[in-house]
Amino acid sequence: MEKMELLAPVGSSEALQAAVQNGADAVYFGGEIFNARQYADNFSIDDIRQRVRYAHLYGVKVYMTVNTLVSNEEMPELIEYIYRLYNSDVDALIVQDLGVAYLIKSFFPAMVVHASTQMTIHNSLGVHFLKSMGISRVVLAREVSFENIESIGEKTTLELETFVHGALCVSYSGQCLMSSMIGGRSGNRGRCAQPCRLTYTLVDEKGIEIKSEGQHLLSPRDLKMIDHIPLLDKAKITSLKVEGRMKRPEYVATVIRNYRKAIDEYYENPDDYKVGEVTHKELAQVFNRDFTTGYFIEKPGTHLMSYQRPNNRGIKLGRVVDFDFRTKRVTIRLEEALAVGDGFVIWVTKGGRIAGEIKDLRRGNIPTEREEKGEVNFQIQEGSPSIGDRVFKTMDIELMEKARKTFINSNSQDVKKIPLNFLIEIKEGQPIILKACDNKEHCDQVVGQFIVEKARKHAATEEDIRRQLERLGNTVFKLNELKIIMDENVMVPLSELNNLRRDIVEKIEEMILQEFKKPVITKETYHCCVELLYKDLPLPRKVREKSKLSIRIGDMLSLKGALEEGADIIYFGGNKLRRKKGFVLDDFKRVVQECHLKGAKAVLIIPRIFYEGEIEKVKKYCLEGQDVGVDGFLTENPGALQLAEELDLRGVLCDYTLNIFNDMAVQLLLKRGVKGLTLSPELTLKQIRKFICLGNTSVECLVHGQVPLMLSEHCIIGNLLGKGHQEKGCPRPCLEKAYGLKDRLSMVFPIESDENCRTLLFNTKTLNMLDHLLELRQAGIGSYRIEARKEEAYWVKKVVAVYRQEIDRIEKRSNCKYVPLQESTEVLKSLSPGGFTTGHYYRGVE
Repeated sequence: MEKMELLAPVGSSEALQAAVQNGADAVYFGGEIFNARQYADNFSIDDIRQRVRYAHLYGVKVYMTVNTLVSNEEMPELIEYIYRLYNSDVDALIVQDLGVAYLIKSFFPAMVVHASTQMTIHNSLGVHFLKSMGISRVVLAREVSFENIESIGEKTTLELETFVHGALCVSYSGQCLMSSMIGGRSGNRGRCAQPCRLTYTLVDEKGIEIKSEGQHLLSPRDLKMIDHIPLLDKAKITSLKVEGRMKRPEYVATVIRNYRKAIDEYYENPDDYKVGEVTHKELAQVFNRDFTTGYFIEKPGTHLMSYQRPNNRGIKLGRVVDFDFRTKRVTIRLEEALAVGDGFVIWVTKGGRIAGEIKDLRRGNIPTEREEKGEVNFQIQEGSPSIGDRVFKTMDIELMEKARKTFINSNSQDVKKIPLNFLIEIKEGQPIILKACDNKEHCDQVVGQFIVEKARKHAATEEDIRRQLERLGNTVFKLNELKIIMDENVMVPLSELNNLRRDIVEKIEEMILQEFKKPVITKETYHCCVELLYKDLPLPRKVREKSKLSIRIGDMLSLKGALEEGADIIYFGGNKLRRKKGFVLDDFKRVVQECHLKGAKAVLIIPRIFYEGEIEKVKKYCLEGQDVGVDGFLTENPGALQLAEELDLRGVLCDYTLNIFNDMAVQLLLKRGVKGLTLSPELTLKQIRKFICLGNTSVECLVHGQVPLMLSEHCIIGNLLGKGHQEKGCPRPCLEKAYGLKDRLSMVFPIESDENCRTLLFNTKTLNMLDHLLELRQAGIGSYRIEARKEEAYWVKKVVAVYRQEIDRIEKRSNCKYVPLQESTEVLKSLSPGGFTTGHYYRGVE
């Protein structure tokens, strides 16, 4: 039975050693550019070569993260970077950007590509789409259940990878713009500021605060799946991924060691798999925000979230039984062992948290180094805890030292070495022959330069031979068996033995490393790739079409207002919001008829998220749209694109949720038959101008509305006010009124639940590009999009009227300086009391 791969996170050199030494089958880490953890201690190209060599000598694969969105101006640097990674013998690249994946498979076909979880692949259709691109492995969205993974696995031969331990995003990865829009630090560019870990208050539409059990309403617990290794195996998952590139190496060592042990024990005895208490305690101690099994087994409701604390809570030590205000000494009754050097935090009744390190531990007045039970006391620097306050151990010095032994000192007995068997032949009148074999049958021999002579003074002994040959301290090897065939009374120079040892080690190392080599790409081939980069991109048209006005709406009343005021394209359908009537199959024909009466196009939105059990329903939905004559279909994920291809749907368009960030992505989509696309809202106007393809295909951008910042499988409203999700009998408080999340600056982010109890969180400010429509037109944008899925019909009618009027003014006087009418500006202001933003069109993202 082939074991599942254990994949470890690496954010530093020490973390790499920790992962390899504690049993990882593969590691993943990033370079200094183009990776989604820019705040980790990432590696230069020279560092990468050394780290790859180290990992490969231990038989550990290396996957490099190239998992950010890449702009057009960065493409030459990216190609150079990939070329260098290729020649560094990394085993695979983990990629988010569809354009980057397309580039790699076009110009570096031997490079293995893994699709990042930020591609939001959650069904077999998405997997099939990526397989057709040459992708070898898919890191599934964290929201995919065991049932769905099994179903996907039955329909594909592609490798499937999933996260099994560590931090969770509350949003679908790759579908979150929150850090980007509110702080300019994009998660899609490796700079997420983790606003989900901050405090929020639930408020209703009148601004009234609604009390909840904590304030960290977007902060999930940590994932832990070690109890469910059998289910992961049953689901035919190839690789078990641990999150934590920002974590310390002791964390990596502890988590990987425990998962390695659990996986091995499962395969040794799958019918009697159990995880011991020590394992659970160590995993909790090294870092936890409390644990969850995420969405693997069921929708977890409130058990997904860590409402009260967004960071490490450690394990409970006990409660405060006394506090001396004069000496600042806290007395607690222990439930767990405590030692000098341990970290602690006291959850005080008033005043937040008191944290520190145990420097002076006492039992009564007697100093002690470690105690396992009873009452002990220690000094704090500030704060005043109360009797009964809970105390947690956030760092266990003994556990940390146990972990450090595996990576701090390469000559430590705790460091894993590869056993090497030596056979040395020393015969008078002949050169010395040294043969070696490792534990994986890599065998070779070297022949010395020195011709063995009779000893004149000191004859070589077996002890001398052993002493020289076992000096392998700075290598990955250790001497296992040594067989010596030696004539009596011969002389052997120690320098000759040293040279032979070094030579045979190098040979065995090269044999191991050779297994990871790829076909060589020369510099000439690389330069050819650069020249061919944009050869298939069509040049812009010389004659521009008239600019279009599109709008996404949420109900039939909005349709009427949008058409009356001159919208050219109507996007309708998709995942319906609970508080909107939405569109049912019976509405499709009417929408098409009303659009066509007004000369507008009706575009049906294929749902953004749909799992295996919903595929047939979505197929029926699409075919109904095709039958009644919709003009096109808007796809929001790779699975929907694949479905559109399989059903041969007309007029396929791609939405911004596919993170279209560069010409390579456009080139890929055009080759797949796509007729138009909406660019990523994280692009600047300057970056948009650099697109070669603009004007040749229908390219759209968002210009107005409250943009969705986050899509979450977790129903915030239902879990705080109802009974979780609809499957658990939730009374659906989301239908009663509008709600929002108020941050520490009193900004309110509207939240809506959709028909599947998912949460959409919208920007607190309204995107407004009315003043800049001419600039967008001059940049090559052909269609201006209004986001109005949650808005009422009166809002839709007024906003469309304003934009129609202003677009028509620009079309009539395109070469003149453009300033919107004052009355247009005032109308928009009256509809958006929260204020306006121009998004990233001018400020960009980090």
